This record gives sequence, structure tokens and C-alpha cells, in this order.
Amino acid sequence: MAQSALMLQQCFKLGGLTLIPFADLDEQQVMTVWQMRNHPDVAHWMSSGGEIPFDTHLTFMARQRQETRNFNYLCQDALGPAGVVSLHRLDWHNRLAWLGIYRNPSRRGERLGTPLLAAIQQLAFDVARLHSLKLEVATDNERAVQAYQRAGFRHEGAWREAVYRQDQQRFIDLLLMGITEQEWKHP
Repeated sequence: MAQSALMLQQCFKLGGLTLIPFADLDEQQVMTVWQMRNHPDVAHWMSSGGEIPFDTHLTFMARQRQETRNFNYLCQDALGPAGVVSLHRLDWHNRLAWLGIYRNPSRRGERLGTPLLAAIQQLAFDVARLHSLKLEVATDNERAVQAYQRAGFRHEGAWREAVYRQDQQRFIDLLLMGITEQEWKHP
């Protein structure tokens, strides 16, 4: 495994959050991630749409220690699990990754998105030394789009009719957004 990948397989304390790599989660934490991911408020926004079976989740978790391009973290604060952040499809040569994020849906009313975004950006730019961070977000997820814009992400394009919403019987566009290290350091 590349030295850079090994460096990302550890715990980090960033912006008041502790980021625990999925490879290091205990059984309860694995269950917590599965429950958060399958909560209707989170699952609805995933491009895979819908619930993930527990055995599929366990298989995914078992592969985490061998990952060199996808790094997932359970984020915890003083009150417990705050959400999940990820660097996906990490391209070490071009120094870019795709962001994954979801907040703990059982902690309604708390503003968890901002610290989660700040932590993953700090991990991407200060720790992993990436040049750019990209994301895809459903165009109908207006709250997320606004949060990404507040965090400095810019519109870069769209995947037209890329996600099928079973409950709405229609396709939704995915908005492509990104931020560079320079834009993050000097907004």
C-alpha cells in the first residue's frame, strides 16, 4: 500500500471532530454507520437509492483495510456520532478526490453539516495534500447545495438525469461541484 494511503488509515482530530477510519470501527460503530446510511433521510439522497442489506454492509466494511483509493470515516463529537465523511476515487497523481458526506439523522436540529464539511476539507487539503475536491449532489437537494456553496464549492457542470427516484418515478440531475486547495485557503 502506498505511504499516502497508509497515512489516511488512522484516526484524526479535526475541527472538534474525531474521524475514525471504517477499518478501525468496533461492532457497535459498524452498526451505527449502517443505521445512519439506511435511515430514510440519508438513503433518499444516495444515488444507489434505498436500503443496503446488513450482509452487504459487512462485506463493504471488511474491505476497508485494503483500500488505497476510498477512505471512509465515522465522525464523532462530544455527543457521539455526528456523521460520515469520505474521500472517494482518490487520484494520487492528480491529487484529487470525490467527497462523500452524510450527517447523523437522529441528531435533528443540530448544525452538523458545517463541521463535517470543514473536517473533510481539512483532511483533504492539509493532511492528504490534495489539489482539488469534487462532489456530486442531486439538484433537488437544495439544502446540501447551499451548504456546499457556503463551504466554497463551485458549480462545475451536471450529469443530466443521472439518478432515478423510485418514489417520484422520475430522473434527477446530479450537480457537479468542486473546490481547489487555493480556493479553500483563500476564499
